[in-house]
This record gives sequence, structure tokens and C-alpha cells, in this order.
Amino acid sequence: MARRGARIVSCYHCGHRFEVSGKAESTSCEKCNQRVIVGDIVVKALMPVKSVETCGKLVVQRKGSVIAERAFAGDGVEVQGSIDAHVVSGGPVIIGRYARWRGDCEAPTLEVAGGARIASGRFAVPAPCTGPAEAAETAGSAP
Repeated sequence: MARRGARIVSCYHCGHRFEVSGKAESTSCEKCNQRVIVGDIVVKALMPVKSVETCGKLVVQRKGSVIAERAFAGDGVEVQGSIDAHVVSGGPVIIGRYARWRGDCEAPTLEVAGGARIASGRFAVPAPCTGPAEAAETAGSAP
């Protein structure tokens, strides 16, 4: 259980879950000792990088643009501008009405506003499970 003001994050390098201060922006993973960004990343302009990784949220504002091979955000992704990346999110992905999207997406939930432009990509969003019977049926049909 996390202390007051602390939160649990998962390292995007090794998957280890650990506790960090609620005010921390970055830290080192207790298991693999890799640097981990835990704060939100807000993109207000062009951001051409190889990868964008955070345990927090990735927010691409209306005039912002991300061009990357990979984007990982543990708490979710919100795009009002443009993104061209393979996005993996541990939280909801929200694509705003003025957004431009190109690339694959893996997320627990997806919300796309009317007017958003999706150029290409494969979206892997699990179907909602409505009850135990459906969960058992789905598990039985898995390869």
C-alpha cells in the first residue's frame, strides 16, 4: 500500500512495480537501476525523438506534435495535436477532435472524438467484459 502522497508505478524497462513520491519527476528503478520518468510529459511543439517514455501521462497539446518510433505512458495518453508513433499506454487513450494520429496503439480503453483524423495504425483495445460467464467463455476460446 502506498504512503500518503506516494504512488505505485511500473518500470517501463523491466516491469517492476515500486513506490515513488507523488512529487517525483524521475527516479531509478529499484530492480534494474534504469532511470525512469514518473512525471507527466506535455508536448507543446514539435518533438522528434526515438522514444517517449513516462510512468505518468503523455499529453500532446493542439500545437504539439510527436514523431517517435515508440511512445509509452503508464497513466494514459491524450492527443489534441498530432502523433506518429507506436503507442503503448497503461491508461486510457483519448484522441481529441483536432488530433491527427498515425501509428499503432495498445491501451485498455480508447476514446476518439468526432473530427479526429486517423491516417493509419492497428488499435489493440481489449473488449469490455460484462460478466463472469462471458469471461469464462472468452478464456475457453483462447488458443
